[in-house]
This record gives sequence, structure tokens and C-alpha cells, in this order.
Amino acid sequence: MKISHEVPLCFLKESLKWNDYQYVLPHLIDQYPQYKIHMLEYREKPGSFIICDNGLFEGVVHTTEDLLEKINLVRPNIFIVPDEWNDSAATLRNAKHWIINHKDKVPENTNLMAVCQGKNMGELVTTYQTLLDIGYKHIAFNHSSIAYTEFYPDHKPVYAQMLGRIELIRRLIEKDTVRKHVYHHLLGCSLPQEMMAYSNFDWIKSVDTSNPIIVGSEGVRYGDNGIEYKPKIKIEELFEVDLSERMDDIIFNIEKFKQFIK
Repeated sequence: MKISHEVPLCFLKESLKWNDYQYVLPHLIDQYPQYKIHMLEYREKPGSFIICDNGLFEGVVHTTEDLLEKINLVRPNIFIVPDEWNDSAATLRNAKHWIINHKDKVPENTNLMAVCQGKNMGELVTTYQTLLDIGYKHIAFNHSSIAYTEFYPDHKPVYAQMLGRIELIRRLIEKDTVRKHVYHHLLGCSLPQEMMAYSNFDWIKSVDTSNPIIVGSEGVRYGDNGIEYKPKIKIEELFEVDLSERMDDIIFNIEKFKQFIK
């Protein structure tokens, strides 16, 4: 499984040592020239691999024109088409719209990826199947669907989110719905120990998460069984902060995260 950890500006160059690929947040390209230069220089490196986000998790609403501009600038291997939180119908409309109307407007080597969204487990499974029917060969599972917490109402939200995504993937396998030739991606994580559940799933190709960085920024290190909470802060709030003094804790968590996957 390819791993990418979103990092603050102070670690952009360092991230090339521990990230298998770069995960691009398009709104940061306009905000930070250093970020833009880093991603464009990385794009020219042999073997570079980029996944470009659509801004939903960060609460950024991009116009289609702006997204297409960023896609053609960065030339990602994968672009995650706009989705809507917990809304299967809207997400499927967007997915269909992009594959019909915009596929020919992105670089030839850029693949469109859609996200499974829904209000319950049944909707998530149906969304997955419909995305396959539409023609998507790149599909992502988000880490914080309302379906997960409603399926595990007696658990703390972070545990419900972790167990819920595991349950979704288990159901796809049980129903023989999952297609292992499709590229599958994990969008973020609530608790890093979730990765242990996928150690034998070689059809899950990549994951992105800033969790090891943010937890390490608090001076906290993962235990052998992970952690029991998820920081409320987002990586953007640390984007201009110099975290050099926390480097040892951050590197420790990054290495531990790799161990969880293995």
C-alpha cells in the first residue's frame, strides 16, 4: 500500500524521504508558492506519483474551472472528483458528470477517482456498485461516514469510524462486490491501528493521512496498538508552524504507521 502523509511547509522536502507519493490539496497551490513549486518539481521526478484532492474534507468549494486548471497544472495520476458528505445521490451525479463531461479535459494519464458516500451501509455498498457500473476504475473509501457511527452507536466516534470502514470493506468482500482489479484508496484515518485490518488486502493500493504528523506535533507517540483519540486540529492549522522540535516523535509515528500496514 502506498502511503502519503500531508505535511506542513517545514517538512515538504523531508516528506520525499518517507512518502511513497504526494497528495495534493489544490487550494494550497494558490496560497503557498513554496507548496506549488514543490509539487511541480516533484512531478518532474522519475517515478513520481500524485493524487489530487477536491477539497471536501478541508471545507473548500472549488469551481470546476479552478479544479481543471489545477489538474492540468499538476498533472496528477489520480484526481478525486467532487463528492458530497453522506450523500450518495449527489456524489453519483457528480461522478457521472465528470466522467461524461470532463474526462477529455484532463491530461491523458490522469485517472478519475470517485468516493463512496452514503447515509448507511446499504447505500455505501450500492454506491460502490454504481460507480463500477458508471465506469470508475479508481474508488476511495472515506474515513468518517455517518454510516459508520450509526452502525456502531455504542462506540466512541473515532472507534466507530475505524470499525465502520472495516465493516464496509468486509461487506464488499462478503457480497463478492469488490473488484480487485480496481484501484482502491483509503481517504484519511481516524485511528492508525485500522491499517492492521488491511495487511493482506493488496488490492487496497494507497492511503493518505496526516495523523502521524499531527499526533507527533503534540509530542505523542503511537503505542504498539495505536492510539485512542484523534486530534481535532487539521494539518492546515499547522501549515506554517515549524515542527522541527517534534521531528523525533513524528518520525517515530511514521515508522509505526508503516508497521501497522505490514
